Amino acid sequence: MLKNNKIIISVLVFLQIQFSAFSFEKKIEKEKLPEIPNLSSRNEIFKEFSAIVDENYKALASGQEPLMLFFKVQVPEKTNLLSLSARCNIPYETLATLNNLNSNIKNIEGKELIIPTVPGLFINLESSEPLQVILKTRCIEILQNDNMCYTLGKDKFSFLQNQRFSPTERAYFLDTALGLPIDASLSYISSSFGPRINPFSGEWKNHNGVDFAASEGVPVYAIKSGKISLAKKNDTVFGNYIILKHNDSEITSVYAHLSKMTVYSGDIVNRGDIIGYVGQTGMATGPHLHFEIRFGGIAENPEKVLPIK
Repeated sequence: MLKNNKIIISVLVFLQIQFSAFSFEKKIEKEKLPEIPNLSSRNEIFKEFSAIVDENYKALASGQEPLMLFFKVQVPEKTNLLSLSARCNIPYETLATLNNLNSNIKNIEGKELIIPTVPGLFINLESSEPLQVILKTRCIEILQNDNMCYTLGKDKFSFLQNQRFSPTERAYFLDTALGLPIDASLSYISSSFGPRINPFSGEWKNHNGVDFAASEGVPVYAIKSGKISLAKKNDTVFGNYIILKHNDSEITSVYAHLSKMTVYSGDIVNRGDIIGYVGQTGMATGPHLHFEIRFGGIAENPEKVLPIK
């Protein structure tokens, strides 16, 4: 199956490093994994990876043991979890559970992920993340598969071969879709994410969110459940604004220039709750909602993740 001599050598060395016939616990050393430089059929390493995956599906269908290998890849731009899954022919559940991705909206562009060659679920036995807690209710399956364990850094995984999310697990993973912060029929995007001329200084400056133009007093909604980490009045730039920290902790959303806020710092809110009303407080040229979404503290383009049509 492996035709390229260099790849044959690298895979053999990889096997010697990664696996021991006498070991019940298999160590994944990320720095030693073969890297797929790009997800192109013209790339030899990706071709070999794809060939191994194809053979593994045939092995699973015939009741034979597949060959588990691990590769790493830096996720290209404009690639999300579902498109990466389709390109690699590995279920999104497999990629998500191995790489500790607890929601389908997490931005993975530019991130280095580990890609296995066998479909299944990786149960992180060390994690207290809600999704992994739900997965660990599969205790019988985990105990029956205690000879198929992998360690990656401080994490220890039990691997359930060829398993997929249950309806409950899938609902939790996919129920991370964000709602709109404002009624689409009552607003429009007046300024997008990215470089723009600042209306006050006249200089080019990065706009870290999107502006929804709307009439003053239009309700503003929480895009997802979470805790109000800050509800501040009379800020020089943002006026009255709210920072909402969502339950998966890596995501925060920002709502600025509000005429009125209906929440206080420390409040718990649910998706769709009214948290304020459109205004023009702070540095605003007219009534609008300035909205930001941040992943790990880094502002991302809200139009990539919000259900904007």
